[in-house]
Amino acid sequence: MGEIRVVPSGKIYRQMFDAQAHLSLSLHERRRQRAAHAGCLSGDNTDTGSHQHPLRSQTEQCSEDTMRNQLFSGTKPALSVDQDDQEETTGLPDRVVSEKSGSDIIERLMEKKQREHMEAVTQLQRDLIELSAGYETLLKETGEDFLLKLSEYDEEVERLMHGDDLEALSFQDLHKIWTSVSHEFAMRRNCIQELDELLVKYEIERAAMIAAVLRKYTMTLEKISYVMPGDVHRLINNEAMMMNQALLANRRALAKLRLNLMEKDLQKEVLYHMRWETKLQDWKKMKVVTAVSQFKDFMNSPEIQNPKNVQDTFSTMRTKQKVYSEQRLKILEQVRNMTPPNCSKSSTAEWYSSLSSVNEQIDRMHTETLTKLHEYYENTWQDCSLEVERFKNELSTCGLTSDEIQEIVNCEMVPLIGKCQTQEEERLAAMEKAREGLAKTAAFLSKSLFEFARGAANVWEMHSAGLQRKEQQLQNYLEEVRKNYEEKNQKKEARLDVMMDKLRQESTEEALQAALEQILKFLEEIKEGYVNFYKEGVDTVERYPVMVLEEIHAYSVAVSQYFSVKEIYSQDPEELQILYPSLTLRASRIKKSPPSVNLSPNAFQNVTPQAHTPDLSHAEENIDYFSQELRDSQSETFTTAKGNVYSCPVIQCDDAEEHLKVMEVEAVLYPESLIVELQRDVREKFFNHLEERSQEVLNHTVVIMDAKKEKLKSELDLRLHLHQPRAKRIEMDIHNVRAAELILHEDRVDRHCKGILQALADLRTDFDNLQETRRKLNEGFRAKIHSKEDTLYTATKSYTLVKLSASVQSSLAEHMNGIQELQRQFRQNVEIKFEGLREANAQLMKHFKLFVEGGNFTPKEIEKYRKHLEKVAKRIDSADEALMLDMKGTESKYLDQAKEVISKFEEKLQFLKVDLMFLEKIQSVLTNTQVQIKAEAMKSNTHKKMISTVMSKLKDKLEAYTQCCPDNGVTSGDISGLTSTLIEELRKRSQYLDCYLDPSMAVPLPDAPLQGAFAVAARPRSRKQEQVGSPAADPLLQPSCMGGAFMEDKAVEVVRGLLRISKSQTCQDASVGLKEASSATVTAPARTSSPPESVNSQSVRRLTKPTRFDKKFQVFGPKPDEQQEILTFKGLITNILWEANDLLLQAAEDFYKKKERRSVSRPQYIQESFELCAEDLNKRLLVYQSQSHEYHRGCVQEFCKQLKTIEEIVCEIPEALLTKLRDQHLEDLSRSLTLVRQQFERTWQQSEEKKREHRGKLCVRLNHPACEEELNRLVAAEDDRQEEQRKATENNRLELQACIKKNADAFVTALATLTEHLLFQLDNIVTTDEIQGGSVEPKRENITTLVRRTQAGTLQEERKERPLSEKGSRAWPGVSYFGTTDGSSVKQQKRETATITTAKTTRAQLKVMEVRNALHQSYEQKIMEELESLEISRQEQEAELFHWKEHWRNELKILSTLKSE
Repeated sequence: MGEIRVVPSGKIYRQMFDAQAHLSLSLHERRRQRAAHAGCLSGDNTDTGSHQHPLRSQTEQCSEDTMRNQLFSGTKPALSVDQDDQEETTGLPDRVVSEKSGSDIIERLMEKKQREHMEAVTQLQRDLIELSAGYETLLKETGEDFLLKLSEYDEEVERLMHGDDLEALSFQDLHKIWTSVSHEFAMRRNCIQELDELLVKYEIERAAMIAAVLRKYTMTLEKISYVMPGDVHRLINNEAMMMNQALLANRRALAKLRLNLMEKDLQKEVLYHMRWETKLQDWKKMKVVTAVSQFKDFMNSPEIQNPKNVQDTFSTMRTKQKVYSEQRLKILEQVRNMTPPNCSKSSTAEWYSSLSSVNEQIDRMHTETLTKLHEYYENTWQDCSLEVERFKNELSTCGLTSDEIQEIVNCEMVPLIGKCQTQEEERLAAMEKAREGLAKTAAFLSKSLFEFARGAANVWEMHSAGLQRKEQQLQNYLEEVRKNYEEKNQKKEARLDVMMDKLRQESTEEALQAALEQILKFLEEIKEGYVNFYKEGVDTVERYPVMVLEEIHAYSVAVSQYFSVKEIYSQDPEELQILYPSLTLRASRIKKSPPSVNLSPNAFQNVTPQAHTPDLSHAEENIDYFSQELRDSQSETFTTAKGNVYSCPVIQCDDAEEHLKVMEVEAVLYPESLIVELQRDVREKFFNHLEERSQEVLNHTVVIMDAKKEKLKSELDLRLHLHQPRAKRIEMDIHNVRAAELILHEDRVDRHCKGILQALADLRTDFDNLQETRRKLNEGFRAKIHSKEDTLYTATKSYTLVKLSASVQSSLAEHMNGIQELQRQFRQNVEIKFEGLREANAQLMKHFKLFVEGGNFTPKEIEKYRKHLEKVAKRIDSADEALMLDMKGTESKYLDQAKEVISKFEEKLQFLKVDLMFLEKIQSVLTNTQVQIKAEAMKSNTHKKMISTVMSKLKDKLEAYTQCCPDNGVTSGDISGLTSTLIEELRKRSQYLDCYLDPSMAVPLPDAPLQGAFAVAARPRSRKQEQVGSPAADPLLQPSCMGGAFMEDKAVEVVRGLLRISKSQTCQDASVGLKEASSATVTAPARTSSPPESVNSQSVRRLTKPTRFDKKFQVFGPKPDEQQEILTFKGLITNILWEANDLLLQAAEDFYKKKERRSVSRPQYIQESFELCAEDLNKRLLVYQSQSHEYHRGCVQEFCKQLKTIEEIVCEIPEALLTKLRDQHLEDLSRSLTLVRQQFERTWQQSEEKKREHRGKLCVRLNHPACEEELNRLVAAEDDRQEEQRKATENNRLELQACIKKNADAFVTALATLTEHLLFQLDNIVTTDEIQGGSVEPKRENITTLVRRTQAGTLQEERKERPLSEKGSRAWPGVSYFGTTDGSSVKQQKRETATITTAKTTRAQLKVMEVRNALHQSYEQKIMEELESLEISRQEQEAELFHWKEHWRNELKILSTLKSE
C-alpha cells in the first residue's frame, strides 16, 4: 500500500482543487450538449464554445450531479471510444479560471471535530468511573462471605481435636482424626484458592470491560478525526497505561492477600499437628508396656526351657551306641585269624576298611545327633524370633518406627533369649569336643592295629615272594644253559646246511661223492653236543636245595625281628642230610646261626620287603603305633606247640582316653585290653607256623628237583631219536636227484633248435599267397571309380557332391583299408609267429636258472647252452628283416595306383562343389535373417499382450475394489503394485519401440526413482520444449514425418542420387580400364619401343578392385558397437541386417577371390563379378528393412491406442483409492467417538445414581440439630458429585475435540501421503503426448493457402495446442490441515502439507487433485457437523447441570427454612 500523508491546507492546493473541479464541470457540460444534439435532451441548448456557467434549472442541476458522480466514480456513458476521446478533448477549455480565491469550510469542520472530541473524552472518563464503582461493591460482598466460611472451619477443627478416651482409641482412629483435621484445613485452602480465583476472575472481567470501552472510544475518536490517528492511539494508550498500572496494583494486592492467608492457615495446621503427635506418643507408651510383659511369660514356659524333641534324641543316640559297639568288637576279633597262610595285605585292608566304616558310622551318628540338637534348638530360637516378630508387628501397628521397635527389642527381649541360648550352646560344645576326641582316639588305635596286622602280613608275603624268586632263579639258570647250547647247535646246523647246498649244486658225479662223505662225519659231532647239554642241566638242578634253605633262614630272622624276639629258629644241616639223602648240601653255604639280639627298642616293627632279594636289613625301620614303652627290666616268654620257648618285651598301651569322661560317649569307648590280647595271639601263631613251614618247604624242594631231572632226560632221548635217520635222507634226497637233473638238461636244448627252423620255412610260403590277393583287389577298385562319373554332372546341390566326394573317399578308404587290413593281418600273423619264436627261445634261456634263483642249473651248464641258443636267435632276426622289406615295397606300389585314380576324379568334383556351396550359403544367411526378424516381431507381440494382460488385471482389480466387498481380498497395495507393473511394462515397450519424442526419456529409470523437485530437475527437457521459438532448420537435417515411409525421406533421395552418380562413374572407369588392359595385351610388342608414360597417368587408368568394405556396399551404416547393448526394435533389426549383409559380402568376397579366372559352373545363378553380386544382395536386404519398418509403424499406432485406454483406466484409480481412504477414516472417527461417548455415558450414569441416592437421603429429618453433621456430609458429597460431573462433562468435550482433531490430522496426513504417492506414480506413466505417433500429423497445404490463412489469423488458432507449461513440470499445492476443534473464534493460520512437484501434468494427476480436494471438503463438512453436535450436546448437559444445581439449592433453602421455624 502507498504511504498516507496529511497535506496541510494552503492556497496552491485549493487552486488545484478548484481547477480540477472546473475541468470536470466543463467536461460534463460538453457531454450534456452532445447528448442534446443526439435527441436525448430537449429544450435549453447552450453554446458549446462558451466558457461561462449561467444559471440552470433544477432538472439540469440534477443531471449535472448525476454526471459528476459518474465522472468521479469512473463510469462512462456507452459511446464509442474514438468519438469520446476526440470530442471530449476538443471540448475542454483552453484556460481554467477559478470563481473565488478561498473558503472557510475546513475551519468549521475543525471546530466541530474539536467539540465532539472533547465530549467523547469526557464520556470515557465517566464510563470508567462507573465500571470501577460496580466492581468494588462486588469485591466487598465476596470478602464477607469468605470470613464466614473460615469461622465455620475453625469450629469443626476444635470439635475433632477434643475426642473420646485415649485408651479406647486405635491407631487408625487417631489417624482418622488427623485425616479429618487435614481435610478441614485442605477445605480452608481450597476456599482461599477459590477466593483468589474469583477475585482474579473479577479483575480479568473488569480489564476486559475496560479494554472494550477503550476500543469503543478509540473507534469513536478515530471517526471524529479531530487529531491524527497516532495521537488518538497515544491518548488511549496513556489512559490504558494508567488503567494497567491500577490493575497490576490490584493483582499484587490479591497475590499478597492469598499469600498471607495461606501462611496463616499453614501455621495453624502445624500447631494442631503438634497437639495430635503428643496425644499419639502417650498412646504408644501404653501399648509397649503391655507387649513386653506378654513376651516374658512366653520365655518362662516349658516349651522353651526343656523341649521334648531334645530328650527323645538323647535316648535314640544311646541305643545306637550300644549296637555299634558290639559290631566293632566282632570286627576286632577277626585279627586272631590273620596268620599265615591266610594273612595278606588285601585282606588286612578289607578288615581295616570295615573297622573304619564302623568308626565312621559312630562318628556320623554323633554328628547327626548334634545336628538334630542344633536344629531343635534352632527351631526353639526361631519360635522366639517369631514371637519377637509378632511383638514387632504388634508395635508397628501402633505406629512405632522400626528403630524404636528395635531399641525396645534390644533392651527387653534380646537379653532373655541370649541367656537361654548360651546355656544350651555350652552343653552342645562339650558334646562336640567329646565326639572329636573319641573319633581321633578310635582312628589312632584302629590305624595302629592295622599297621601291626599289615606288617605281619608283609613278612609272610615277602617270604612267599622269596621262595618264588628262588624257583624263578633256578629256571633262569636252566634257560641260560639251554641258550648256550642252542647257540652252539645252531652254528653246527648252519654249517651242515652249507655243506648240503654245496652237494646240491655240484656239476659232476665225482664232486657229488666227495661232498657226501664229508657231511656224514659232521653228523657225529652234533650227536656228542646233545649228551654234554644233559650233563650241565643236571648239575644246575642239584644246586636248588641250598638256595631254598637260605630263604627259610631269612624268613625266620624277619619274624624274630618283627616281633622283637631274641631267638631265631633254624635246623642243623647234618639232620637235614639224614632226613633227605638225595639233597646235596654244602657246609660253606649253611652256617649255624646263634641266637641274635634285636637292634630295635620297639616291640613291634614294620619289615619293609625288598624286590628280588631276601635281605632284611631294612626291617629295623618302623613306626611306633601304640606309644608302647620298652623297659629293659620287663620281659615275658611264650612257648610254641613243639615246646620251643621264646622271650620278648612286655606289650603295653598308654591310656589315651582319660579326657573322654563325658556321659554321652561312655558307651562307645575303644577296648584297649583286647588290642593287647590280640597282638600276643598273633605273635604266638606266627612262630608255630614258622616251625611247621621249614619241613613243608624242604619236601616241596625235593619234588621239584626230581621233576627237573626227569625232564632233561626225556629231552636228550628225543634229540638222539630225531638225529639217527638224517644221513640216509641226505643221500637219497640230494645226491641221487642231482645226478638225474644233469641228464635231462642236455636233451631239452636239442629238441628246441629243430622246431625253430621248421617255422621259418612256413612264413615265406604265406607271403607269396598275399601278393596274389592284393593284385586282384586293385583291379576291382579302378572299375568302381569309373562307374561314378555320371553322377558328377547331374548333381544340383552341394550336399550331393559332398556325399559323392565322401563316397569316393569312403571307397578309397575302404579299398585302402582292405589292402591295409590284409597287410596288417599278415604282418600281425608274421609278428606273432616271430614273436612266438623269439619268446620260446627267450623262455628257454630264462629256464636256465641258478640255484640261488630257484633253478637247478650250474653256471657252467648255463654258459654252454646259452651260446647255442644265441645262434638260433640271430637266424630268426635275419628272416624277419627280409620279409618286412618285401612287404613295404609291394604295399606302397598298390596304394599309389589307387590314389592316382581318386585324384583325377576329385579335381572334377571340387569346382562343382564350390559353386553349389556358395549358393547354399547365401540362401542360408537370407533364411536365417528372415527367421530373426520374425522372432523380433514375435517378441514385440509378446510385449503388447503382456501390457493388455496387466491392463485387464488392473481393470478387474479396480472394479472389485470399488465394490466394497470385504471378501474379494483386493487391497490398495494390489492396485498400486499392478500400476507399478503397468508403468514398467509401458516404459519397456516405449524403449523397445523407440517411440519417445524425447530420446533422453528412453534411459532406464533407477530402482528407487527420484521424487518431487529432484525428479523434475533430473529430467531433461523434452524435444518440444527445446524447439520452442527455434527457426526452421534445413529440411535435410529434419527427420521424416511421423507415419511416413522410410524411403520417402529427403535424405534417402539425396543418398540415392549420390549412389547413382558414383555407380555410373565406377562402371565407366571399369569399362575403360578393361579396354586399356585388352589393348595393352594385344599391342605390347609395338609399345616396347615407344617412350614410357608418366607415373600419374598410369595410376589414373589403373583399375581398383572393389571389396566388401566399400561404403556403397555398407547400406546399413558402420559396424554396431558390440559393447553397447541394443534394446530398440529398429536397432535390433538394423543389427540383424548389418550382420547378414556382412556375412553375405564376406562369403561373396571369399568366393570370388578363390574363383580367380575360372568360369562359373552355373551362370544363371551366379554373377560374374563381386560388385554385381553385392548389389543384388543389398537389394534383397533393403526389402527386408522396409517390411520391418512398416511393421514398426503399425506397432506404434497400436501402442498409442493402448496408452489412451490405459489413461482412461488410470483416471479411475484416484477416486477409488482416495474414496476408500476417506471411508476408512470416517469409520475410525465414528468408532473413536463412540468409545469416548460410551465411557462418558457410564460415568454419567454413575453420577446420576449418586444423585438419586443423595436426593433420597435429603429429607426433613436432617433439619434436626443432631443430624447436622450428616447433612453437612451429604451437602459436601453432592457438591463433590456436581463438581465431578461438571469436570467429566468438560473432560468429555475436550476428549471428543481431541479425538476429532487427532483423526482429522491423521486423515489429512494419510490423504497427503496417498496423493503424493499417486502423483509420483502417475508421473512415471507414459502418455500419448510423449510418443511420436501420439499426435496426428497436420494435413499438408500449398503455400498460397498457408499465406492466406496466416494473414487471416486462423492458422495460429488451428495449430494451438495445450501450452507446454500445462504439460510440463507443475507444483501441486499441499492440502491444509483443519483448524481448531474447540470452537474458538480466534483465527489461526492453517498448516498445510508440503507442495508436490511433478515432472509433467497428466489427466490422471488432475483427477487426483480434483478428488483430493472434494474428499477433503467432504471430510471437513463431516467434522463441522460433529463439532456442532458436540456443542449442542455440551449446552444441553450444562443446562441440565445448572437446573439440578438450582433445584438442589432450593431444596437446601427449604430445609434450612424448616429448621429455623
